[in-house]
Amino acid sequence: MQPCQLAVGGMPRNVGYCPCELVLRKLGPLNHSRWLTTANRILRLYVGLDAPSSNIKTLVTFIIRVYDPTWFAIKTQPSCKDGAKHLHGMMVRTRYLSSSLKKVVDPVIRRNGFCGHPENVLLAMITDEQPHIRELGLRRIMKARSHVSANKIRRFRVPPLNLDATEYQDMVDWQTLTVTEPPVMMDMTENELKDPDLCSDFTTCPFPRFLSHQR
Repeated sequence: MQPCQLAVGGMPRNVGYCPCELVLRKLGPLNHSRWLTTANRILRLYVGLDAPSSNIKTLVTFIIRVYDPTWFAIKTQPSCKDGAKHLHGMMVRTRYLSSSLKKVVDPVIRRNGFCGHPENVLLAMITDEQPHIRELGLRRIMKARSHVSANKIRRFRVPPLNLDATEYQDMVDWQTLTVTEPPVMMDMTENELKDPDLCSDFTTCPFPRFLSHQR
């Protein structure tokens, strides 16, 4: 048996022992396009090292604190209505990083933050469990409807994101953005949008059940 280390509370610690056959097992070729496999391989490598380097510890801590919780959140709540919440959750989890590591991670989040678009944030707000958030989302959707231009092409671009926002609805600056209605809700009436049980379950959503993340 070999000592086994895991990242506990963000810090690698000895928590037990691993079978020698696991420690000595060959990892095989690595496919970098499959991030879950990559993360698992890094964790497997980590438990097999007697003295892991600081770089390995950094990667393991990131996987335990950011990647794995985000992956499980998406798997358990796969609806497109939860996309903005997943993005915000990942942003919050990365705030422990040092300034130098944030310079690496933050641009990637900003570049791929499609779920932070106002349309996706509104989709999360109008289906939120908190009544005051739903009410705020409804008002913003109705305002967006009143400013629709039939001859104007809708452009979908990732907006500037506030990575330090404490609530997902505050990821974007509503005052400076052109807010448009989520397309999946364009055929819904105001009364339907006011339904307090709107999308209480993924299977009951009155709009197409798109997933928040697909390969």
